[in-house]
Amino acid sequence: MRRLLAVMRKEFRHVLRDPYALVGATLGTVLLMALLSYAISADIEQIPISVADGDRSPRSRAYLQRFETDEFFNVKHWAPSAADARRSVESGEARGAVIVPPGFDEAALGGGATPVQIVIDGTDPTIARQIQTNAERLSADVALSLHRTRVSGPARGPSGTPSLAFRTRPLYNPTLKELNTILPGLMAFVLVFPALFSILSLVREKEQGSMEQLMTTPVRRHQLLIGKAVPYLLIGLLDVLLLTAVGVAFFDVPFRGRLVDLVLLSSCFLIASLGISMLLSSLLRSQMAALIVGSLLFIFPITQSGLTVPLFAMPRDARLRALVWPATHYIAVTRGIFLKGLHWQDLIHHGAYLLLLGLILNGATLWRLQKKLA
Repeated sequence: MRRLLAVMRKEFRHVLRDPYALVGATLGTVLLMALLSYAISADIEQIPISVADGDRSPRSRAYLQRFETDEFFNVKHWAPSAADARRSVESGEARGAVIVPPGFDEAALGGGATPVQIVIDGTDPTIARQIQTNAERLSADVALSLHRTRVSGPARGPSGTPSLAFRTRPLYNPTLKELNTILPGLMAFVLVFPALFSILSLVREKEQGSMEQLMTTPVRRHQLLIGKAVPYLLIGLLDVLLLTAVGVAFFDVPFRGRLVDLVLLSSCFLIASLGISMLLSSLLRSQMAALIVGSLLFIFPITQSGLTVPLFAMPRDARLRALVWPATHYIAVTRGIFLKGLHWQDLIHHGAYLLLLGLILNGATLWRLQKKLA
């Protein structure tokens, strides 16, 4: 234990003696998040939705079938009730629900406003707005068709064009503020700073020749690895607290979950990230190469992790690749805790994957880190 603490003290002294590294690993994450907070999402198709037919009439079923044939929507299932449709949105199975209440057919024949409820997952405001816009587009076509049928039919009703009265209910993000979903997701990428600095740590030891001195000490391989990683893990957790405070205080992002759950699952993410960085540091010999490779490896998943393009919109092979990246799982964690108020039990599968990945990568590093000079 004394040996482990000695390595940790050595690494902490190095970080504290280098103010640029300390500032870069802490305030740099906040600055990067602020610069990237206004990212733009792309148009999406085949958005999974749930539909519920409370009227159970031929006209209401024909209306909902429009959503099945439209290329923008992907009707996952016909819910037996409005409550089941809402639950599918709350569970994340669907991104929206179209609910037709009883009395739809009667209201349509009477020429008045026909009620339709749209429940939307507001954690992604861009998709939420697209769901609402395209639902209104389909409904306008249905309303026009009903009007033509009634006017040209043998029994004419009121001459006014009927309308569908929407009651839109965005969940989790009622204002559909884009920043509320972008900022928690960006935490997965701005937290790369501690991992990048940890890559440079072991590589710097190789370049400066101090690795040879470490190899001659009684410090064991696992003590060396843990001693090198723990300071950056603690810095990463400090970053999590800073980013959360900045997001809530300066950007008005809601935080509905528990801070202890965020810290716990963030630890799993940081262990996985540090596993990647430690493995790279055991493979590379120069700080420049470590910085370039590490930056590419941590920043590359930004387009494949669900931050800008949701996983359901990706091809199957791309979706499988995305699930490999730690950032994909951590984005689900941060958005779930910030916006949905989920607890760690609801996100345990993401945390388990991150922890397992971290243990595997650190185990591979430990295997490579022989107690001798390479």
